[in-house]
Amino acid sequence: SPGQILFCTLNTHKVDMQKLLGGQIGLEDFIFAHVRGETKEVEVTKTEDALGLTITDNGAGYAFIKRIKEGSIINRIQTVCVGDSIEAINDHTIVGCRHYEVARMLRELPRAQPFTLRLVQPKKAF
Repeated sequence: SPGQILFCTLNTHKVDMQKLLGGQIGLEDFIFAHVRGETKEVEVTKTEDALGLTITDNGAGYAFIKRIKEGSIINRIQTVCVGDSIEAINDHTIVGCRHYEVARMLRELPRAQPFTLRLVQPKKAF
C-alpha cells in the first residue's frame, strides 16, 4: 500500500541516495518503491556537535538518512544505514516532519546525554 513506501529510486533497486526519484522521468525509466522493513532502535550518545549524517525527506512525511560521514558518531553504529527512515527520537514521533526540522531536533540534543533513535530500514529486495 502507498503508506508502506519510504522512498523511490529511479532505475535501480538498490538503496542509492543519488538515484532518488525527483524531477524528470523518461519513457525508458523504471521506478523502484522501497517499502518498510524491520524497525530497529539504537541508543546514541552525542560526544560531538555533529552526528555525521545528512537527512532528506520524501515530501510525504518520512525523513531518512541520505549520507553517513566516514568516522562520525553515526558511522560507528553499524546497525544504522543509508536509507533508514527516522521514525522517532526518544519516543517522540517525527513522522510528518521535514528533513530540516529533524536535523534541528538532532542538533539541539544535549551532548553526553544518550538518546534513542527508532529507525525503519527499507526491505531488502532480490
